[in-house]
Amino acid sequence: MRMRNLPRVISTAPWLVCLFLAALALPGQALGQNRVTPVVSVVRAAGPAVVNISSTARVRTRTFSSGDDMLDRFFQEFFQPLEREQTNLGSGVVIDGKKGLIVTNSHVVDGGSDIRVQLADRRVFKAKLVGSDPSSDLAVLQITPRGSPLPQVKLGDSRSLMIGESLIAIGNPFGLQHTVTTGVVSALNRRVPVGRGEWMGGLIQTDASINPGNSGGPLLNLDGEVMGINTAIFQRAQGIGFAIPVNRVRRVVDDLLTHGKVIPTWLGLELQDITPRLASHFGLEAPSGVVVVQVEKDSPAAAAGIQRGMVVLALDGVSLEDTADYQSRLGALAPGQKVKMWLLRQGKRESRDVVVEAYPLARAKELVWQRLGLEIGPMDASAEQRNRLARGQALMVTKVRPDSKAQRSGLMPGDLVRRLGREPVGDVDEFYLEMVRSRHQPKVSVLFQRGRAQQSITFGR
Repeated sequence: MRMRNLPRVISTAPWLVCLFLAALALPGQALGQNRVTPVVSVVRAAGPAVVNISSTARVRTRTFSSGDDMLDRFFQEFFQPLEREQTNLGSGVVIDGKKGLIVTNSHVVDGGSDIRVQLADRRVFKAKLVGSDPSSDLAVLQITPRGSPLPQVKLGDSRSLMIGESLIAIGNPFGLQHTVTTGVVSALNRRVPVGRGEWMGGLIQTDASINPGNSGGPLLNLDGEVMGINTAIFQRAQGIGFAIPVNRVRRVVDDLLTHGKVIPTWLGLELQDITPRLASHFGLEAPSGVVVVQVEKDSPAAAAGIQRGMVVLALDGVSLEDTADYQSRLGALAPGQKVKMWLLRQGKRESRDVVVEAYPLARAKELVWQRLGLEIGPMDASAEQRNRLARGQALMVTKVRPDSKAQRSGLMPGDLVRRLGREPVGDVDEFYLEMVRSRHQPKVSVLFQRGRAQQSITFGR
């Protein structure tokens, strides 16, 4: 268009000129509306509730290492360990702005003597550890809000997640604050290794990038609801992220706030995965569900009339994949909650209502006796003096079951118990509680000590 023709255009099409001038004056407003995607909206709404967490602890390191654990334990008496300061970085999300409650991963804050929380607006608070549950890798922190309540997120329902559904992860990977990544639900009820013989099940798998520093941040759906808490427990993963389902998060948080620890739930069932051969035997189209191989006496399952040989197909209308799926779903239920179990009995489908109970610790003593072949008690005064340990630093074997693996391994009354799995032990009830938590694991390792010598023994089911 030539400039000399512009007046004619202006006179014949004033509306076109007005539109042109408006576009020049407000280009961002005119174009920006198309760029505010659902992802942008969720990040704007939930982002202010995502926090950066730093946890500082003093750790002891060996000054002598031969590469042989037994030799190193012998020489550690002669080489003084060095102490150094270690800082862990992670993410968290505010779930209650009035009370200042924050959820994060337990591995971000465990062992930290100084925990700091930085909000999106750069304000920094000293945080108190309300409670931590390493078995679920979750912890609750609390800070004291100054002035108005903190921004908070809305917790969703992880049972509604769909394979292929879009997800958004917000966190601070490698210290890069408020990084946003997107992906989809790649799989549900994933089970991944977290240590020697230890597994974490029921996880959400996503291709949204989750790296160290993202741990503890939220995984959100496009409605802005938290579907899970990100965890970087599987360090070898590339392009694969995992998150703890929000329904389990809600249950763990409630227990930590109420009891200071997570109370294991119990139905009283010993289960076995359905193999293709068993699926054919029971007339199932696919190998899903679990077979009941034992029902504990006076348990909730026994009270509901569940018997050995039945197949558990679904809980609350949602199909059951395997025993790991069952354990994860059971962990998300609170004591006193009712669950509807769909069963296959002699070729016919039926349902039973079962009321979940807290695992009775009175049974834990028998669990330890049957699985480990041991009775455990606190150290007596002579054991404390002989081993130069204070009460609460170890437990003591008081009895060994004949013909058990414990006896075949040479254990005797008076031997010390230093660690169960990855957890140090010093309180009998805590030892029982940890055994109850690990009762479904195929193997559990216990570290024993006699004099200066230490021995780790793995017990199977």
